[in-house]
Parts: sequence; C-alpha cells; structure tokens
Amino acid sequence: MKNNKFFLGIAIAALVLTTACDNDDDQPLSPELGVTIEKETFEESDGTITISFTTPAAFSTDVVINYEVSGTAAAGEDYDEFPGSITLLQGETSITQIIQLIDDDVVEQAETIIFTITTDVAGNTDPIASNTTLTLTINDNDAFPFENGILVLHEGNFFGGNASVSFVSEDLGTIENGIFTTVNDRALGDTAQSMAFNGDLAYIVVNNSQTVEVVNRYTLETVATVDSGLLNPRYMAFANGKGYVTNWGDGGDRGDDYIAVIDLETYTVASTISVPEGPEWILANGNTLYVAHQGGFNQNNIVSVIDAMSDTTADPIVVGDSPNSMQLVNNELWVLSGGKPAFTQAETAGQLDRIDITTNTVTATLPFPEITDHPNYLSIDGNQLYYALKGAVFQIATTATEIPSTALISDISFYDMTVNDGRLYGVDAKDFVSNGSLEVYDIASSSLLESLEISIIPGAVYFNDSFSF
Repeated sequence: MKNNKFFLGIAIAALVLTTACDNDDDQPLSPELGVTIEKETFEESDGTITISFTTPAAFSTDVVINYEVSGTAAAGEDYDEFPGSITLLQGETSITQIIQLIDDDVVEQAETIIFTITTDVAGNTDPIASNTTLTLTINDNDAFPFENGILVLHEGNFFGGNASVSFVSEDLGTIENGIFTTVNDRALGDTAQSMAFNGDLAYIVVNNSQTVEVVNRYTLETVATVDSGLLNPRYMAFANGKGYVTNWGDGGDRGDDYIAVIDLETYTVASTISVPEGPEWILANGNTLYVAHQGGFNQNNIVSVIDAMSDTTADPIVVGDSPNSMQLVNNELWVLSGGKPAFTQAETAGQLDRIDITTNTVTATLPFPEITDHPNYLSIDGNQLYYALKGAVFQIATTATEIPSTALISDISFYDMTVNDGRLYGVDAKDFVSNGSLEVYDIASSSLLESLEISIIPGAVYFNDSFSF
C-alpha cells in the first residue's frame, strides 16, 4: 500500500498585525490562527472536503497562511494537490480550503491527510493556537473482485481439463463463472478436488493434474504452482507454518499413500509422511492434524493423528467404515462415516463418532439404523451438525445421543454441501454434462431461497471473507 507524504510551505509569513485600541496606541494582536472542520472521517467517494482557517479577531492586513500537509494519503493519487498557501483577507476571520478527493479503484487501507500550521507570525515555533493541526481520515470504498462472497469449485470432467472456479456475490445477485481462467488466461487443470485457505492465499488441489494451484484468494491471480511430489492429491490443511496434502498414491498400490508436507515459502514438497490407505479429509487443530481415511480406491475405518512439530504419526483412532468428513467443535472432533457401499459385497451402515481431542479417544458412537444408510457431507453451524442422506438433509445437535429420524430438508440432490450462518449451500451436478446449480436454503424455515445456475460439475462451496490489511 502507499505510504507517501508531501510538504507544502512550512511557515506563516512574518506579518505585522495590529488592531486599534481605545487610545491612539496600536498594540500587537496576539495571533490565534487555527484550522477546523465539522467532522474528521470521510469516504473516498465523498468528492470534496471543506476545511476552515479561522481567527477570533480580524487582522488589519491581508494574511498569507502557509501550511504543511502530511499523512499517508498521497497528493495526485488520493487527492488533488494544494497550492501551499491561502490568503485571509483584511477584516475577515475565516477562509476555507477545498480538498478534492480522488475516487480511484485501488484497494487500500484508510489513509490520513494532516494539515499543520507550524509557526507564529514572527516565525517562532510556538503554537499559534491550540487547533493548529487537523487530521482527516479517508476510508477506501473499493474491494477486490472476489471478496465478500462465495467461491464454488468445479471438478469438471475427468480427463476433460475443464476444472474451474465460480464466484457468487454475498447477496447472491452476481455470478461469475470461470474466474481462474479469466484472470490468469489459462486453464485450471483436470479435476479440481478441494480448496484450502491460508491467510490471503487459496490453495486449489487439482487431483488429476497432480498439482496444487496457489492463488490470491481475493483476486484469483496465480502466485505459484506445486507441480511435483503429488500423486492423486485430495485435501489440504495448515499447521506449524507448513501445508499438508493428503495423497492416495497409485490406486494399484495399497501401501504408497502419504501426506505431502509443503514448504509455504518455496511452494514445493519438502517431505512426505507415510500413512495407511486412503487419506481423505484433513483438519488442523493447532499443531495437531487429523486425517480421515476413507480408503481411497478401497475401504478404511481410521483417523490418523499427526504431530506437525515432528511430522510423526500417533496411534490411529478407529471409527466407522469409510469416514468421509469431519468437523471440530470445541474440544470434540466429529467424524461422519458413510459405511461400506453395496458394491463391496460387505455393505455396512454409516456411523457418527465423537472424539475427545484431549485424549484422542472415541467418547460416543451413533450408528445409522439401516444398512443402506450412507451419509455424507458433515457440516457445522454453531452447535448443530448437518449431513445429507438419501436425498435429504438432517440436523443433529452436538448433545444428541441418537441419529434423527426426521429430515430438515427433503428432495435434494447434492454433490456436496455446507452450512454457514443459518443458511445451507448445496451444489447439484445435475447430469455431469450440463451446467450445475447452487441451491441456497434458509435453515430456520427449511425453504429454498435461491437456485443459481453455475458451471459444470460444482464440487464444493467456500466462503471468502473481507480482505484485511
């Protein structure tokens, strides 16, 4: 951001200021020239600002007022330059200076303009009046193109090379598809799997391209690409200043699955951590990482625990078959398992497990009642958990002791979903050939608020907040 300042004349011209007294003797007037304004905070779009130079008694001659201008705002960029002086006419007690603000399209932090009268009429450094300095604050009215909204990650077709990102404004009124390609003038890659935020950066895991694209989360401009050391990458999390990416490895090799440890300075794979088959969803809690092992190309039923200080693993935690999603609530880790599907010839029902992360032990297990119950997409909003099952969305409190039997929302066909601030956001991939949709529901009323057409095969929703300096 800019941090410029400039200075206009430093002194008030030496003046002989007199005023008539009751007798014939002229006495020098004690100068009390100050600078004032009605308010001190403005928006960049306000146009003009008026400041006043005032004195409680009129001078007997014209007074040329020279002033110093400083602050973090820059002349010619944030406001029009000033002449450096202004003349208070004989007999007048005030004169105004107009500041013309420049409403640019640069995103920047609040800036200041400081006016200072620095010397008295005799050229001394004593203050002229108590209000010889005035500080104005100018708030920016610009935003980066993709902040304060929703980023929808689209898988695209496997081997199609048409993965993409869409932006939906916070009020759901604006939709922009294909923003990665528009901004960077190149394709994102083949099969976008997930996205993770770290500071001002977004890391897009592109599964079949074996890459992680690193972009500015507010502009989608490319920062770097992790393009080696990955094999079937899935999800990413951050701990101890490093990135951790789950990798399925070669589908024909059950023993080559690993976590790639990413150096966030060089954007390279610095090391790997060998883990059991099928590492999928990964969450960080401080310097501890939890990895749900869905099973990759097979099946698994554990959660790995990784110490990010030493990059070593502890004993895994056994949960239900095929854990597919997790959420942290206070000191509890909730793990949703989908159960083994029918094609395995050993079908099992889903299960919801609660893990005490202070001891890494399972403290509650909530089994789903039917062997055909295969829940997915565990989400959290406050102390309520949400998941999808058999074309419906269910809500369950973190204090519950059994699986609910009544759906919150029915007749859905989500490819993924998440909940945020009382709203449920689900993506529908439709026929996986034509454009998909983003469905937004109000949880309190279970009613559909918006159904928005977006790009092909939407796979996940992420919330992009405001940029903060």
